[in-house]
This record gives sequence, C-alpha cells and structure tokens, in this order.
Amino acid sequence: MEKEVILKQIQSWTNNIPLIILGSGASVPFKLPSMWVLGDYIKKSISFSDSNDRSQFTEFIDEFDKTGDLETTLTKLQLGENVLSEIVNKTWELVNKADLEAYENFITNHTNFPLANLIKHFLDTAGKKVSIITTNYDRLAEYASSLAKAVICTGYSQNPIGHFSNSIQSNNLGSLKGYKGQVNIWKVHGSLDWFKSKEDENIQLPNRRNIPQDYRPLIVTPGLSKYSETHNEPYRTILTQADTEIEQANGFICIGYGFNDIHVQPKLITQIKNNKPIIVITKELTPKTKQAIIDNNCKNYMLIEEVNLKDTRIFSSKFGEVTIKDTSYWELGEYIKLIIS
Repeated sequence: MEKEVILKQIQSWTNNIPLIILGSGASVPFKLPSMWVLGDYIKKSISFSDSNDRSQFTEFIDEFDKTGDLETTLTKLQLGENVLSEIVNKTWELVNKADLEAYENFITNHTNFPLANLIKHFLDTAGKKVSIITTNYDRLAEYASSLAKAVICTGYSQNPIGHFSNSIQSNNLGSLKGYKGQVNIWKVHGSLDWFKSKEDENIQLPNRRNIPQDYRPLIVTPGLSKYSETHNEPYRTILTQADTEIEQANGFICIGYGFNDIHVQPKLITQIKNNKPIIVITKELTPKTKQAIIDNNCKNYMLIEEVNLKDTRIFSSKFGEVTIKDTSYWELGEYIKLIIS
C-alpha cells in the first residue's frame, strides 16, 4: 500500500509538468566524460613553451593528482589567461567528441531516448511549452527536444550561424505549424555550440567538429573563472531567464543533478523550501543533495537512487526511507514507465 501511494504521488507531481533540471549525471549514460576523465585528458594533452605558463600548469597537474577532481583543482588555483584558455579548448574538444558520437547514435537509433519521451509527454499535456535548465555543455537536451519535434529556444536563433537575443524566448514559438511545441533550454554554463569571435560577438555555430579559427568556446569551466565569466553575455541573460523559470515553476524534476552549483542551486532551494515539490532521480544521491533537501526540512520531496545494485531507494518527505525491490526507477527510462502507463 505504501509503495502504491508513493508511486501515485510521483505520478501526480510529474504530470503537473515540473521544470526539468539536468546535471552531469544525465549525460553519463551517453558516455560523456566525467570530471575525472576530463581532468586526466587535460593533464595529458596540454604543454606550454612559456616558463610561467608551464609552471602554472605543473601546479595544476600536482593539485589534480592530489584531489582527482577537476572542479576542486580549478577552484583552488588562480590560473593565467593562457592556461585557462587551453583548458577550455581541451574541455570543449573532449566533450564535443563524445557528444557528436552520441548524436550519430541518435540519428540511427532514436527510439530509445528517455529524455525525448519525457519531453514528448510534457508537450502533450503542458500547453505546448516545456523548460529545461542544464549545467551541461553537451547538446543532449537539444537532441531530445528535436526528437520530440519541438522548436528549441536557447537564446540563439537556430540558424547555421545563430545570433543571440535577450528576448527571442518571448515569442510564441510553440504555435508554429508543424511542430509539437516549444522547449526553452537554458544552458547556464554555456554550450559546445557557442563561440566568441575576435570582434567579441556571441555566435552559435552548431555541431562543429573543431573550434573555428579566431573563435573561442563559450563554456564556463569549473573553478574561479565561473564567477567572473557569468557576469558577461550571454550568461547574464540566460541566468536571469533560468531564475525566472525556477520562480514560476510548479515543481522540479532533477535528473543527474548533484546540487553543487552556485548558479542554479540557491534559487532552487528557496523555491522548494516554499513547499514546491521536487523529484530527484540519479544513480547515487550526493551528500549535498541530501543536505540541501532533507537537512533543510523541505516539505515535498522524492529523492530516488539505486541501492543494492538491483533495487530503488526513495527518500520521501512523507514516508521517510523506502526500498522498492527489483526496480530501477532511478533510471529515466524506467521512471517514465511510471508516468506514461
């Protein structure tokens, strides 16, 4: 009986069309690199001729070898522009390679993409508009929205050479004939598709295989640069839009999001402390997730993770800790079967 009540609550909250928040855990099933893999790649693929740059990068390697965590390493160090630029370029290079491999797979085998199925379901019941906030650089949200036959709004025009606008999302794009609806995707740390020209113009160049000459990727790496870079466009507008979406949301479904981000987390916690429902699905809940929600005495939550390699564990604001045997509801594909049944 308790299990049935929990599952009905999950169905009810989800069908009320919560804001989708994607973290790095949402990308892992598609072989996007983890922070450790990314840090190891950066360590092995960069070299400098300048002695000052070389000294800084040696410091980076030493710190990364101690911590094994890219974000911790970059937060501790104050690196110069040359070193940071190379780290950004190598980050883009590795993430982009994995992303394009996923893209090729979706083209040939797009029938099994749970996020696309979730978006389709929401568009059928949400007045043709769905919103996603993501801390990821990859294009998985765009691929899923495309497979759901939606018009995508990231702040850039969806042209081969796209330009940024701070008001494009205010158009009723979902009313365009031939499309299923509109998906707003707010990428608060940038995107593989975004670049800054030498004239300082923000440009979207979709699905590049390499960084264009005289352009730099518009992605914010973990660490101290995250604080300063996001004061500039397009991040300033995108963060404002993300904040507005969080404030106006009916509730939240977090997929692979670990509550370790200065841009999304504060607003999100404020809203869930005001009793908006939140569902978190992930392979393993981070201590920060539990601290942000359970220890903060939030009133309406379902936190869902794997346990015992074969079961689902749910932390519920109403029922406490519950284990559901021989299920994997922490996987988005299995979770959706609860909703669309």
